[in-house]
Amino acid sequence: MQIKLPLKSTLFKNIQRDKDVRGQILSIVDYPVKNVSIIESLPETFRSNHYHYVDFHFMYLLEGEIDYFYKSLTSNEINYFKVKSQETIFTPANEIHSCYFPVFTSMVVSSGFPRDQKTYEDDTERIDLVTQSNIKEMLEKYGQK
Repeated sequence: MQIKLPLKSTLFKNIQRDKDVRGQILSIVDYPVKNVSIIESLPETFRSNHYHYVDFHFMYLLEGEIDYFYKSLTSNEINYFKVKSQETIFTPANEIHSCYFPVFTSMVVSSGFPRDQKTYEDDTERIDLVTQSNIKEMLEKYGQK
């Protein structure tokens, strides 16, 4: 089964494939990818603050949480998700996204492109959406209370 990818950031429902006395099988990505990485982020750090011209990624949180901010390239409206452990968020191409990690966070990231530095940089435009200087304001304005 291949899914059609959304055009904006979306919390994805993981697919319960099987569950029995041995445990469970949970599918977190049902789409062709060329890289799967484990990324760890220390408390009070930032990642992303960019968009991709073509690439996309799925991020499944093993532990921790993300204050995830995103916006369209054609709009000033900023959107927000609180992503928690065992949730998957999808990030499409051409959407600015920024991740703030209030606590230690470990995640599995699956991308459409290989993760070598040249391929990654050629497809990435950096934008300072959420930074140390504005994180408090951004959380107060967009974050969940």
